[in-house]
Amino acid sequence: MVVLRKMILRLGIVILLSTGRYITICAQEQSSRDTFDIAGPTIHYPYNSKTSRFLSSAGLSMVTPPKDMLETAVEAPLANFHIIYGLPRHFSLEGDITTIIVSNQLRLGPRVSFSQRNFGLKAGWDLAYATGFLKHFGFNNSTRAWIHYPNFSAGYKMQHIAFTLEAETILVSSVTTKSGDSKLTSSKIFLNGYTAAFYIEQRLHRNRVFAFGFKDNYVKYYWPTWMVFSTFNRFYHIPELCFSWIL
Repeated sequence: MVVLRKMILRLGIVILLSTGRYITICAQEQSSRDTFDIAGPTIHYPYNSKTSRFLSSAGLSMVTPPKDMLETAVEAPLANFHIIYGLPRHFSLEGDITTIIVSNQLRLGPRVSFSQRNFGLKAGWDLAYATGFLKHFGFNNSTRAWIHYPNFSAGYKMQHIAFTLEAETILVSSVTTKSGDSKLTSSKIFLNGYTAAFYIEQRLHRNRVFAFGFKDNYVKYYWPTWMVFSTFNRFYHIPELCFSWIL
């Protein structure tokens, strides 16, 4: 009987030790699980950004303007820097600087986002200042313009990848063009066109995310070429291939 009790006691100790070890292993595995969520470090995907959270990205856009907009079609890489600053109540402030040196645009505007599980929606309104100059190749032109971009986007995400559709309307409220000594100013607001874009944001390494996408500009006047302001009163499809690294 005594021997049996000792065996039961030893068996109980072994079971307790084994259970404790199993719980410890499970806890370690739980803590080492990948808790990454693509929604956090994304620029395009609609997400309820935390208050005072700052996020930025840098990238390039490859563009080919139509031949009748420029005398020769030129593939112009646009350098881009984008920032997001989180505000209370699902609001955020977004800024964007795009440049090809001779033509530049600064955008700034508020956004409001709604996200639920794997889906997100975002709406906003940007005000942009565009300026360009060209004093070579027989040109002596410069342009300044104020542009409004009401925009909307919808997205779907998984743990490591996010897909976003984005659309915006382009309203030009003021344009001043100068060619030599001639100066022309227009302060009448007009519809300049629309854009539609599709972006994929993918986790590459640790918490680093790379974004690429395709954007179609359906516009009368494309701001990077305004220093050679086109006189054609028609709309153009101008595609952009975009790449950016989220910092």
